[in-house]
Amino acid sequence: MINEPILKEALALISTKKYKLAISELVKITSQYPELEQAWLYLSKCYKEIGELKKQTAAYDQFEMIAWFNKQLSCAEKDLLLGDFHNTQLKVQKLLKLVPNEKRCLLLLSKAAFKAADMHTYHNVSQYNYHCNPSSPAVVNCYFEALFHTKHFNEFIELANKKDKKTLPNHIISLLAACHVKQMNFDLAYNLYADLERKSFHPSTCLLRMGNIKKIIGEPTTAVQLYKKALEKDKTNTEAYWNLANLKTYKFSESEIIDLQALIGNLTSQNKKALCQFALGKAHEQQNNFYTAYKHYAAGNKIKNNHIKYTQSKFNYRCIKFLTKDLIHSLPRVKPSSIQLVFVVGMPRSGSTLVEQILASHSKVDTSYELTEIISIASFLEQQNKSPIPYGLDSLSQHKLSKLSARYLKFIEPLRTNKPIFVDKLPANYQHIGLIMSLFPNAKIIDVRRDNRATAWSLYKHIFSEGHAYTYSFENLATYIKKYYQLMDHWKQLYPNNILTLEYEQVVEDFDFAVKKITEFCAIEIEQSCYSFYATKRPVLTPSSEQVRQPIYTSALKEWENYKSYIEPLINLLN
Repeated sequence: MINEPILKEALALISTKKYKLAISELVKITSQYPELEQAWLYLSKCYKEIGELKKQTAAYDQFEMIAWFNKQLSCAEKDLLLGDFHNTQLKVQKLLKLVPNEKRCLLLLSKAAFKAADMHTYHNVSQYNYHCNPSSPAVVNCYFEALFHTKHFNEFIELANKKDKKTLPNHIISLLAACHVKQMNFDLAYNLYADLERKSFHPSTCLLRMGNIKKIIGEPTTAVQLYKKALEKDKTNTEAYWNLANLKTYKFSESEIIDLQALIGNLTSQNKKALCQFALGKAHEQQNNFYTAYKHYAAGNKIKNNHIKYTQSKFNYRCIKFLTKDLIHSLPRVKPSSIQLVFVVGMPRSGSTLVEQILASHSKVDTSYELTEIISIASFLEQQNKSPIPYGLDSLSQHKLSKLSARYLKFIEPLRTNKPIFVDKLPANYQHIGLIMSLFPNAKIIDVRRDNRATAWSLYKHIFSEGHAYTYSFENLATYIKKYYQLMDHWKQLYPNNILTLEYEQVVEDFDFAVKKITEFCAIEIEQSCYSFYATKRPVLTPSSEQVRQPIYTSALKEWENYKSYIEPLINLLN
């Protein structure tokens, strides 16, 4: 297929028999785009027309070689489309032996790594391609995307700052805005989304993201206005409806409920339908129509469960079986970090954000958002691991452990203000306490628990943007919660002095005692600000952002009882 935009001028010269001028143009093209086989073919024809037979032969040989190369590359691309990552890799590596550092081959190799969820290779190949071919827009964009997807947010921002923003595509600018959110640079992120919205780049989505930022920083009224503007731009932006439902201060009008109900029938996207069902569940719950609310929640969960197949992992079992006291004591010791790391874990919707907010109110504590860097390190080790022992922990040297420890500390560096304590709150990190303690032997773990019926119901009526596929069926939900308890019991046997179990009900009903337990465990003095945690001005990126901005209340403790008769099968499974 002729690449018309690039060859247009050369073809016009050929059509008027200006062969020497055409040759001059084609030489430029083949120098800049050597992979363009048509350019070599036309160059060969032009040389023939002016009697330059040796150059004609040389150009035609190049054409044949590049046409063959492109055909092989096309075969590798087809393998990738079929999900055959191994054959893709083999074919591309053979081509790279012929043409080292060929940008399209490296792009395909990085794409294959991404699809295979090999994020380490994805990042490294994309970075290498960028260093080899820095003038290629496709390569530059690929490297930006790799930095984002591998959570190198600071590096993404640094690279973007070296570029002329006017030359960056809009989708890269949108990723830059997301990076600024991750680095808690909310004003910069908001302004970038606002600029993109003015340029009509996915305006509804930009307004949605702007609304999210306002919610994070504690401006729910402005968030509502932006969510509604997003719906004015695109009434099928059902994420905006769900975000409105997730604002505890917002109540849907009757007309909005009717609009939502009508919208479901017109949607083709199953995920959008699910978002509508969950939003309707919240809307009817606000009106105390609990049976109708349950029906909508159940419908939303059914859609998600049908389209996201949850596969139970054997990882918890491997931790319990292989990470024993003997193995833990045999591991090389890593030098304790100079800062005190506190990891807040547990089941989602269990009250972990409240505990984080109490700590964040202390003058000696830094907090951020729900970081996934421990999970990234765990995934990196598991991809390389060929033994049943989690992370291949038994074979990791002190040097390797220290390097991984330094990687985490570098990741959190932009999020700190050099206070002596840093809190990493991510409920799912409960699975990786063995890894955390291997990297940071002085780490402290706060395990926040809640009545499992309340936790299970709170999870069931919540739709997640990603992950948490276990929440969409009673069976998977109950099994997951039971396995969480089993694994936490195991960790407490291995690290009895490093883990504090905190009951959410205790925090709510005897707040003074809970604050005392938390501060004593973290070895800090109680400050008055911990009692007035709700007054602490800080960004909160979780669905609990509004709850932690108000004083302690007990009304949520028994909310699940409104649905008790509808969720008896779930309660029986939990028991």
